[in-house]
Amino acid sequence: MTAQSSPTPRAARRRARDRRTALIVVLGGLIGTTLLTLSLTGTLSAFTAAITNTTDTVSTGSLIMQETDGSNTCTSNSSSTNSANCATINKYTGNTLLPGGSATKTVTLSNQGTITPATFTLTPGTCSQSGSVSGITPASDFCAQVTLKIYTAATATGPTIYNGLLSAFTTPLSLTALAPAGSQPYTFVVSLPSGLGNSYMGLTASQALTWTFSS
Repeated sequence: MTAQSSPTPRAARRRARDRRTALIVVLGGLIGTTLLTLSLTGTLSAFTAAITNTTDTVSTGSLIMQETDGSNTCTSNSSSTNSANCATINKYTGNTLLPGGSATKTVTLSNQGTITPATFTLTPGTCSQSGSVSGITPASDFCAQVTLKIYTAATATGPTIYNGLLSAFTTPLSLTALAPAGSQPYTFVVSLPSGLGNSYMGLTASQALTWTFSS
């Protein structure tokens, strides 16, 4: 048997170089195939453009009403329904009048919210009477004897938005809407005719009045 001769150093270096070259060719082919695949599927792009809107919001405004007579203040949001009952402001004054007498009250309405209402109204309830004097049969039409005048002013001057009897005050009044931070004084004057007799003593006329902002 003839012994196999060992490769020369030069031949060994050539074989190692050939193996490296073959490996590089294989790797290059794999990389090229991958890049081609990416370019065909569109996951690798040379140009991009993008816009991100970071302040996409929507909000609500508020309608908050405030009424004051200089000594007392009521606000709509003192109630969780934004519709408060106010017993501290008496627009008919609560004074005791004599026949032929009158009483005046001024209140100021303001918009404490952030939007202007579409409508602003003053809606009357039904006038009712109560009270009597012992031994005297009371009249039953006291609400039809009390005259009410309402002025869109801080004093009882200028044109009125209502001038009539309490019994006839049954229709809502349409008022000028108030912008945010806007305010408007209203003056109420109640009076009695001079010819009332004893059957009208000790009587009280009561009528609820409701201010309303609507959007």
